[in-house]
Amino acid sequence: MRVDKRGVVTAIGAALTLTAIMASPVFAETASAATTEENFLNTENWKNLAAANVQSYANIRQGAGTDTEKVGVLLPGHEVEVLSNDGSWSHVQSGDVEGYVRDDLLVFGEEARVHYINVCGETAGYVALTVEQYQELLAQEEARQQEEAQQRAESQQEAVQETMQSAGSGELDLLAAIIQCEAGGESRTGKVAVGAVIMNRVNSGSFPNSISEVVYESGQFSPVTNGALSSVQASGARSDCYEAAQAALAGENPVGSCLYFNSGSGQGTQIGNQHFY
Repeated sequence: MRVDKRGVVTAIGAALTLTAIMASPVFAETASAATTEENFLNTENWKNLAAANVQSYANIRQGAGTDTEKVGVLLPGHEVEVLSNDGSWSHVQSGDVEGYVRDDLLVFGEEARVHYINVCGETAGYVALTVEQYQELLAQEEARQQEEAQQRAESQQEAVQETMQSAGSGELDLLAAIIQCEAGGESRTGKVAVGAVIMNRVNSGSFPNSISEVVYESGQFSPVTNGALSSVQASGARSDCYEAAQAALAGENPVGSCLYFNSGSGQGTQIGNQHFY
């Protein structure tokens, strides 16, 4: 019997949490050989079939009660053959798995056929899974997610390196100086936060794309207009402000995507005497 992984992968995101609930689940296989490629859409074939109407999975149990053992799992939209029904539980057969599913987790007949198509598409063969096949798919999905996370991390690091390379010593000096002016009396986190806001602006697309242009943009930083920035630049910023500037350039960011800060608004995230938003 063919296992079509496309239909299963769509449910993997929700199914990833399943391993924490059932250590070794047995997964339901195809309910009936009647639903072949040729006659899959035939309504007559669905008179005794049901489909799982769930977001993640439906348990197949040994008996008609939630206190009985779990013998299988039915993924969203997947079908089972209904052997009998007592009004609350359906006795079902699906491949090598036979057991009971609560009726409120299923849809039946024509509704089941339509639901299957909506969830799985108009192709038969999406439901045949052994435990080994399911675990393999879980491993593949986890590996894919890890690979994507690694790629994102590498891309972010490359962007940070490019920013640091383009900044140069003059930009670092300026960033350290504005940090001293705006957060010289704050904690290290508060200093880095000011640097992070400036870097967020550089990277946002809504502000100029260099540190100097961001700092000297008209009306943005009062130390520029009141002469405090020039004074610090003349004498050189303190070492702790240089360290905070280097951290911000390297990507350290305690304020997320914040683009503004002040000491009086009360809005946003407060770090020391500053609010970031």
